Formats: sequence, structure tokens, C-alpha cells
Amino acid sequence: MRRHALACARLVIAGLSRRLSGVSWAVGPPTGECRLAGIERDVWIRRDEAGVPHVFAENPPDLGFGVGVAMAQDRRWQMETLRRLAFGRLAEVAGDRPVNGASLHLVGPSLLAVDQFYRSLRIQGVCRDEFSLVSDDGRGVLEGFARGVNAWVEQCRPTDLAPEFLLAGIDPEPWRPEDCLAIGRLIGWLLSLAFVAKPVLAALAADPVLARLLPPQMAGGQCIGGACPPAGAGSLDLLARHALGLLGPGTGSNSWVLGGSRTASGKPLLCNDPHLLLGLPALWYPVALTAPDHRVIGVTMAGIPAILVGRNDHLAWGMTAVMADDGEFYRENLDTSGGRYRRDGEWRAVETVEEIFRVRGRSEPVRRTLRYVRHEGVLCPLLSAREGEPPTSFRWVGLEAWHGWDGLLGMNRAASVREFEAGLQAFAVPAQNVVVADTAGDIGYFCAGKFPRRPWAEAMPPVLDGSRPEHAWDGYLSWAEHPRAVDPADGYIVTANNRVATALPPSLASGFWEPPYRATRIASLLGQARDAKVRDMADMQADVCSLQAAGIVTRLVRPTRARLADTRARRAADLLLAWDYRMDADSAAAALYHLFYQELLKQCVRPVLERHAPGLFARYLSTLHLAVPAVDTAFLTQDPLVFPEGAPAAVEACLMAAWDAASARWGAEPSTWRWGDLHRLTFHHMLGRGTPRAVRLLAWALRLNRGPIPRPGDGMTVNLGAFLLTAPFEIAVGPSYRQIVDLGALAESRWIVAGGVSGDFRSRHYADQVALWSAGATLPMQFLPRDARDGHLLKVLAATPTAGAAADCASTRCML
Repeated sequence: MRRHALACARLVIAGLSRRLSGVSWAVGPPTGECRLAGIERDVWIRRDEAGVPHVFAENPPDLGFGVGVAMAQDRRWQMETLRRLAFGRLAEVAGDRPVNGASLHLVGPSLLAVDQFYRSLRIQGVCRDEFSLVSDDGRGVLEGFARGVNAWVEQCRPTDLAPEFLLAGIDPEPWRPEDCLAIGRLIGWLLSLAFVAKPVLAALAADPVLARLLPPQMAGGQCIGGACPPAGAGSLDLLARHALGLLGPGTGSNSWVLGGSRTASGKPLLCNDPHLLLGLPALWYPVALTAPDHRVIGVTMAGIPAILVGRNDHLAWGMTAVMADDGEFYRENLDTSGGRYRRDGEWRAVETVEEIFRVRGRSEPVRRTLRYVRHEGVLCPLLSAREGEPPTSFRWVGLEAWHGWDGLLGMNRAASVREFEAGLQAFAVPAQNVVVADTAGDIGYFCAGKFPRRPWAEAMPPVLDGSRPEHAWDGYLSWAEHPRAVDPADGYIVTANNRVATALPPSLASGFWEPPYRATRIASLLGQARDAKVRDMADMQADVCSLQAAGIVTRLVRPTRARLADTRARRAADLLLAWDYRMDADSAAAALYHLFYQELLKQCVRPVLERHAPGLFARYLSTLHLAVPAVDTAFLTQDPLVFPEGAPAAVEACLMAAWDAASARWGAEPSTWRWGDLHRLTFHHMLGRGTPRAVRLLAWALRLNRGPIPRPGDGMTVNLGAFLLTAPFEIAVGPSYRQIVDLGALAESRWIVAGGVSGDFRSRHYADQVALWSAGATLPMQFLPRDARDGHLLKVLAATPTAGAAADCASTRCML
């Protein structure tokens, strides 16, 4: 590994000098001509004003090559870190430092433990097997992409690459075609909740009292497909509707695609804003791809040379997570030696693999033995058991090879909803709610992914017995069994991580769904839509009305107001009762509401959980919104479990505490209180996150981070700004990408990413979309012509692989 200490020192000094002089980095993308080996015909990469690469090529492999060149210019470090996480190789770069991120799937006390766990998932080996299943067409794109990435890197000097390589003291390793599949598999793992949620649910289920706080199935809430009948007083959806005067449970299909009968253009409007972790570089990578027989524009992720969310000339699509239960914990019955496990009445040998882990700062590698058992032939990791606990294994859908890559390419090239569905059938990991609309006017919803067939799913505990055959998966649901809706009568569909449908097969009936507040709000707005335009959809994406707040205030505060004895509690109640439930950044009532809700959690929920299972409150409430449906149901029904002395006394105490907290922070006058002062977002770079002085100095000198930015919304509003309920109120998750497509006027489509195109903090496109994104603005989502006069153009010339070919790229380096 080469060391670039001098170049690294120069980088830091240059950054510090610029910071002190007030001069920002403003490096532009490479332009000119570059001759590289690995393509049959010339490739053009034209960039628009936002730095988005528009790649033009004559065949799919060369198109993949062009994407590889562009992505190597913009996101090579991000590709490197994602691959290292997937393959269990972070400690090679960062050493065996402590981590604290169990809720983010970072399992273990240190990076070496994280590496060992991710290595046990076999992502590299599974994706190598999956690559062997890819068609010749799909293989050509992946191989072309890898050639493009490596060809660009090989002709670069160390200072031309992402500066993080200098700071880390490493060089990028060659990219392999199967690495693209590994990035997709990693994202699938990070979006899977089963591994994180099921141990918490098992702890709740083990106690008859705490079992009352298990998440309800919410079959009576707003569902994606089919009518939803009233579910009684415990339905979050129904209670919120009553609070806002939206009586009735809602009918028809739900989704964020609006049929042409409700739009001004007479064609569908399709919107998408995936809610993911926010940071720098941006998670999404915007790109446009043009080949002779098709073109597609949208966003992908670093290392994946196809569009994940976007549009072509015929249709548009968007995705949200299904929140499916795609994994299983099994208690394993081992013999006294620990070397055999029980399966189908027989003893089978535990399989072992010796792995070598290199750790920065250590002269010798660390050797660890990974242990596996099989479930229906699938190799599954045997997890380390804590003292006194039985050993467990974990089976996940992503431990098997699938045909998802060819399906994704089919989606990119589809010309109708029906053709899109044909490609979608191969989609495997992660499971997604997919909405699609085409220029013919058809709209559709499909629940895509691989779902284990569990006839017993709703009746079994979160941890099963691996030795019992009846606890095994019985294959996977067929495509015909997946929920779907095409051209629903009401003319719209809503997906917001809510329950898929009222009636579901057992395999889908135990999902980890979000509360129905967002879905209910979207459905109510779409149900009123007439002659809708792109601007109307943008207003919906910016909506900050909280149905959760409406329910809590209406059901808890309003009935209690007349009984309140304390002046502070009465003033707090009056402020909340006069509120319109909008989470505006300058709202005093929004700030007070969230302080009040936090007090409800601390005073009413935490004692119950801690009394029965110490530490469970932090675990349950740290899994984003997993606990919210159960907790809010307890609040809204005034459950004695959380209000043992009655709701009025608890509400008064919490109102008093919230008023005191607000007064201590801002003063006694509510006119000075601001929700945005509490609810803030900082876009952190991975090297700029943390409290050590050296980290903070580096982040300041190199301008790695952006923020803090006061933000509206919360975790329950359409314009989402979610935070961990155990670490309020710093935003972690939000709309990482916004897309609005009018299928009757494709040129009017809009998009924006939360960040920028480039991952290089020296680039003018590193975070140039942050201000627009924060203001709720978007950019035109349009194809550029190859021969446009404006924009930056890099022409990659075909060359035979000769020793001097890379030298022809020297003219582009001045821009890096």
C-alpha cells in the first residue's frame, strides 16, 4: 500500500488556508478528450449545470463503461467504503476502533467485530454465485462498468482521486463486476429490519405484561391495496382521522401515483421521495443513460450501473421499502462439543471457515473461525451466544443468489406497465413497494421481492426452533401471490411504508410497518385532487401536517384541559389546542408538542419497560419507529399499562415538564420558541462525524459537513425529518431524493438529491443541492442532447490497450 503522506499534508494545509481566507473549493468536472482501453466505440459524458453526468454510448457494455468512468470521477471513495463494509474489511483502513451503532446493523463493540459479522453474511461469495446467473447482456453492462472504473483510476495521479484515499493512506483496489451486485445486497441488508427488530420483539413477547406493547398489525389502518374496514378504537388511522374530521376508513387503492382522471395533463403524475439516512456524499447518484434503443434518467447508488428510481421515455417508477419480515432467528440445539447441530432428527456437522482479518495498526493479521449451519440447504451464520443464552442462527433472503440484475435492466428498458412488471418479477433484495405509470395512462402498484413462505408466520414467536421441521421456510411466494393493483377505480395509489393490504398471506402479515399517519395524510390529499399539476405534487411533498399530533392532542390534552390545576399545564394545553398541527420550523406549538411527547415516553413508557426488562426502552425506542404504533395506541386509548394513575394526572405532569423545558431553553414567552431550534439536520461526511477534537478540526478545515439546518416536519409527516426517539431531535432520516414525473409532459419532470452529485468535497457539486433541497425546490429532470453547446463534455475515445493509451488523459487532470 503506497503512502501519500506529503500529498495528504498538502491537502489539509490547502483546505485550512482556504477556510481561513474564506475561499471555498470549486473544482469542476473533467472535460476534453480522453483515450481509454476497454470500449468498442467512443463514449460521451456530458454534464449539466448540477454536474449530473449524461452518458451516451452505442451499445450496453460501452454505456456501462461510461457510467463507470463518471462514477469513478464522482464517487470512487463511496464505492470503496460500501464494498469494504459489505466484505468485512473496514478495520483494514480504520483499525479496531469502538463503534456504537447496533440500530444501524453495525453489530459488535468494535470495527473488527463488525467486519467479522459482515464476513459471516458471505456477501462476496453469494454475489460471485449470483454473477454466474446473469445473462450475457447483463454481464456485459457489469463488466463494462468495471472496466470503466478501473481504466479511469489507472490513469489518475494520487491527487486526482477522491482526497479521502490520501487521508486514509490507501489506494483504490480494482473493481470487479460482481462488486456491483454486492452493493445492492448490502443496501438490502441495511434496509432489512428483521435482524434488528426480532430480538426486541422476542423480549416483549416473553413477558405477558410487555406483550401488550408489541406492534399492532394495523390491518385497519391505511393500506396500499384494497379497502380498509374500521378496526375499532385501537386503530391509529381511525383515531387520527376523527381528530382531523376525516371520518371513515378510506376506500380504494392508495399510492403516490395519481391517475390521469385527476391531473391537468390527463396523464398520471408519479412522485417518490425515499426516506433514508442523510449525509455527504449523498446516498443517491443522479445519472442519465442514452443508448441507440433506449434512454433512462434517474438515480442509482455508488457502484450500481443502472437506474433504481427514475423514468424513461415511456414510463416512470418509484419505490418504498415493504418493511417485510425477510429473516429468521433460530435457536440451535448443539451437542456437548458444540460441533454438531440437530436438524430433521439427525446430527449434522457445524461447517467452519477460517477468515483472515487485517487490522490497521497491527503487524499481524487476526484469524477468526466463522461457523455455519444450514437451513434447507442455505448456509446461515451461527451467531456468537452470550453466556447463559442458547446459540442462534440467522437466515436471511439475501443469503441466496437471485436473478435480480437482469430484472433491473428490464425495468429500465420497459415501455409499459406490463413490460415493467415482467422485469420486476425477478427483483429480489431489498423488498420494495413499487409504483409505476406509463404514457398510455396506466398506473400500477407491485409488492416486489422474495418473501419466505411461512404458513405459521402470525402464530409463531420471533425466535424459532431450528431443529423442528415445521419451523422451516417452505420456499418463497410465487409472483401471483404478491399484492398488486393496476388501474384502481379511485385513480390513485399510496405507499408510505404502511401495511400492504388488509388481507395478506401469512408470509407478509408480520411486517415491521411504519405508523399509518403519512399514508393517511397522502391519501386524504390525493382523494381531493382535481386537475393536479407538478406544483401540487411538490406542495404535497412539502406537507408538514402531523396526524400523530392531532390524535395525541385531541385524545389526551383536550379531555384533560378542564381538570388541569397547574398554570403551566393550562398554558401548555391552550397553546396545543389552538395549534393547526403543522410542524413548521418556526412553530412554538410544534416545539412544545415534541417536548410533551418526549415526557410521555420518559414518564409513562420507560418505567413500564425498564421495570420488566432493564435496557429494553432504549433498544425498542432506538429502532426508529418500530415502537410508535404500540405506544401511540396505548396513549390514544389511555391504556392503564402506561397510565396506572389515570391519564389526566400523567398528562398534567408531562405538560408541566414540557413547559418547564421550553422555558428553560428559550424563556417564558412562547413567541420565542422555535421547533427548528430543536429539530436540526447536519449533513455529516463519514470522516466528519464525531466529537474528538481532531475530527472536528478536520471537518471544519476541509468543510466536510453542512449544517446544522433548522428543519420543519418530523418522523410522522409527509415531509419527513425523523430522529431516534432516544436521541431527540437531531435528524437522521429524511427525503434523500425527490422525484415528480408528469407522464403527459415528461420534460416538466423534477428531481433533486439531498446533497450533490460529487463525493469529492473539493467539487463545486459536492453539496450544491443542499440549499435547494432544504427550501423544497427541485431541478429539471431532463435529458441533454449529446451535442448540446452548454455543459461540460468529456469524450472518451476508444483505444487498444497499449502502454501509452492512458497518457492521452492528461488534459483532463486540471479539472480534478
